[in-house]
Amino acid sequence: MSGCAVFLDIDGTLLDLAETPDAVVVPPHLRGLLHRLSSQLQGALALISGRSLADIDRLFGSGIAAAAEHGAVLRDAGGRIIEDMAENADLRALLAPLRAAVAAHPRTLLEAKRFGLVLHWRAAPSAAHALITCATALAASHPALELQPAHEALEIRVRGPGKAGALDRFMREPAFAGRLPLFIGDDTTDEPAIARANARGGQGLHVGRDFAGSPAAVLQWLEHALAQGESGAQGERGDQGESGHG
Repeated sequence: MSGCAVFLDIDGTLLDLAETPDAVVVPPHLRGLLHRLSSQLQGALALISGRSLADIDRLFGSGIAAAAEHGAVLRDAGGRIIEDMAENADLRALLAPLRAAVAAHPRTLLEAKRFGLVLHWRAAPSAAHALITCATALAASHPALELQPAHEALEIRVRGPGKAGALDRFMREPAFAGRLPLFIGDDTTDEPAIARANARGGQGLHVGRDFAGSPAAVLQWLEHALAQGESGAQGERGDQGESGHG
């Protein structure tokens, strides 16, 4: 993985999907794995997610670069905000009708973020049609907003930011510049970033196509890459030591 800049989606890539965003389980070793990878890559690792920045920090802590809400907010590993879009008043106006729609369908959920409102129906799949119809009608009169399908969810979000753009923006940062991008994702929102990583001469991987749909397989692959890097670094130190005794 030497020479790469690594970009990772979260839900469905690093974590198994759950009924609600708050119900995901973070494997005990995952935080340490990400921090060790980031250190090995000299900071050239970033999480790129639809989740809010506060949510990413809740799951993984600080000290890792992150693009939140599909790239509307970008922060480097040191905590510096690189990008932060202006909020949209039209989005706030949709809160009340979307809350009413969710209230009419038990076990559905409205996730309210700064730049997106997400309807979740994983626990109530029969509500999908009604919620999609509602969100489509509400978004139609707001050209600054767009619909973003996800796994058993639909987001009304501010038009513009995307994961491919977040990858491009990070690649201009010193820690990432001059490296080849490696992106791993699992959802329709990840496809543009997968394509962008390939277009930039790197590699875009899809959890379903390349890891049999298993976040656990992604973590095993990352652990293997980390171990190879650590082994290579130890070998280099050993070579330097031997040459120093010559």
